[in-house]
Amino acid sequence: MRKFRIIFSLLLISCSFTGYAQTVLADSLRQSVYAAKTQEDRLNALINMFEEYHSINRDTLDTYGPVVKELAAASNNQRLKSLAALAYANWYYRWGWSDSSIVFIEPEIVRNSADDPATRDIYFKLTRARALYLGSKSRFAEALDVLYGILPKAEQYNDTLTIGLTCNTMGSIAIARQQPNEALKWINRAILVAGSKNRHLQVLAPAYINAGYAYASLSKMDSASYFIEKGLPLCRQIQNLNYVATALRIQTNIYTAAKQYQLAEKALLEMISTRAKLTSANLIVEDNLQLADFYANSGQIDKAIDICRSNLKKGDIVTANNGSNEVVSNDPKLRVTFLEKLAGYYKQAGRLDEYQLLLEELVGAKDSLYAANSAEAIVELQTKYEVQRKENTILQQKYDLQRKNFLFYGSIVLIALLLISGTALFRSYRKKQKARVEKLMEEERRQAEEAIKKAEEKERVRIASDLHDNLGAYAASMASNLSYIHFPDAGEITNNALKELTNNSNAIISQLNDTIWVLKKEELSLTAISDRIKNFIRGLRKSYPAVNIEVEENIAVDHKLPSSQAFHLYRMMQEAVNNALKHSSGENILIKITGANNWEVTIADDGKGFNINEVKSNAGNGLSNIMERSDEAGWTVSWERAIPRGMIVKIISTTN
Repeated sequence: MRKFRIIFSLLLISCSFTGYAQTVLADSLRQSVYAAKTQEDRLNALINMFEEYHSINRDTLDTYGPVVKELAAASNNQRLKSLAALAYANWYYRWGWSDSSIVFIEPEIVRNSADDPATRDIYFKLTRARALYLGSKSRFAEALDVLYGILPKAEQYNDTLTIGLTCNTMGSIAIARQQPNEALKWINRAILVAGSKNRHLQVLAPAYINAGYAYASLSKMDSASYFIEKGLPLCRQIQNLNYVATALRIQTNIYTAAKQYQLAEKALLEMISTRAKLTSANLIVEDNLQLADFYANSGQIDKAIDICRSNLKKGDIVTANNGSNEVVSNDPKLRVTFLEKLAGYYKQAGRLDEYQLLLEELVGAKDSLYAANSAEAIVELQTKYEVQRKENTILQQKYDLQRKNFLFYGSIVLIALLLISGTALFRSYRKKQKARVEKLMEEERRQAEEAIKKAEEKERVRIASDLHDNLGAYAASMASNLSYIHFPDAGEITNNALKELTNNSNAIISQLNDTIWVLKKEELSLTAISDRIKNFIRGLRKSYPAVNIEVEENIAVDHKLPSSQAFHLYRMMQEAVNNALKHSSGENILIKITGANNWEVTIADDGKGFNINEVKSNAGNGLSNIMERSDEAGWTVSWERAIPRGMIVKIISTTN
């Protein structure tokens, strides 16, 4: 014991220099560690110090982290063991090793229950930490799943601190997902829970900063400035250096937008000074974005470009061979942000070749981000939470009903003469309550389905907009630029290659237009599909002047098809017309579109025809595509010989 105390004292002396000049609170907590007389007191003091990990230098955490592990292993106090696991999980989190942090705390979550008053606070701390670790890796859907699980429990036990902290974290995730309006709903709830008398400063301080961030994202700089000016003093009051640095970063952005560069530089320098107290790394990633923006907006564009390029490295945050620290960016969202910033800087600097190359990488990065964080999955979680909340209300109502029933039965025992009438009244009451509960549950299911449908519609429109704004713009730019490329002395191979590139780029634009046309509508009528195929035919007539192509409509009932089925039908008709043009050698093609009880489409030509059974086993891409689309849509497609010559392709709906 004496040997351990001597070693520990030496560690404290060495760390007193490492942690110098951070905060008064951090210094006080270190003094508590030094003053502890027993191992359990020392472990408890270290746990309290590690709860302020956001305001303590990472070198200090590196020194005390192994001591926390050793003391926790020797302790028989399960509460301290669980809190110690959270302490060194936060130590790993400060290094960016969130996956390891999750591994440390997951067994402790199982050991602590929200239903037990003795372990409830530990359970909430551990689960909120798990959500934070998941969010730091942009695993937003998983993080929200954890947070939606915490909220009902915190509401059940009226834990306003946990409710406020959880709502604020959900607001932070909404900001990270670039949904500032959604973020403000959660942030305002956190502020409301904290109370007008600043009951929970640890809730109010970050909530005000998040509100400033959200309003800045909405370009409402007056509101953003108001909340930052309210939040920054509170962050200083609770001595959370991470909150202070974040507030200064947002304040720098506000001043920069207002072209108040002197104030912006002052806030930026204070932010960098604050970060320096926390880590020996150059700067955290978001601070680099802020620094790059400042340089770009103050006319130092080359410096802004260099910062973005240096922060698009991949890997782990590790100590380099020369002893310096290197900041890297693996997070898909941050990479998209850096790429968008860098593209803007290239364009601003007139470096258009590098700008064009970067746009391709940006499209790929956005695809990865959308795949990782499906908006539909997150809306499903929100719906799940709302349904669970209503189910809890129904359970409470059932409990109240059972309690009333118990009193009712007691009255029956005491008043025997009212037994028959009382029983009848009870059965009638229970039947009505059951019917009411069933009606409520049915309404909840309906609302859940409607919410999911709206989410799918929103996602479909978003994809169409992204296709139009990103890929459509790039394809149009490529087609336009190709028209300016001429090589007077080029050979046949080069000219053919340029011609093929032009054709392909035009084909891409055509395919994108067709896809966007479908995605922008929830459903399409036969008439709309007919009009679209007419536009397609008008484009073909230039290439096939010798072939007469006509469309005949007989639409008594204008059936509406879901967008996915409308796309399949349009593509099948396109493929059938292209096959007839390329392979039939006919002079006439007639497309008939019929709508009655069911709908039917035929594409007939007067060409040489073929035997479908002979070519079916070796069918090319065209026939295979038609068959596959028909199977997926649940329709019937057939190929029949026409009289006296030619072929007829029939597409028949099997459902209305």
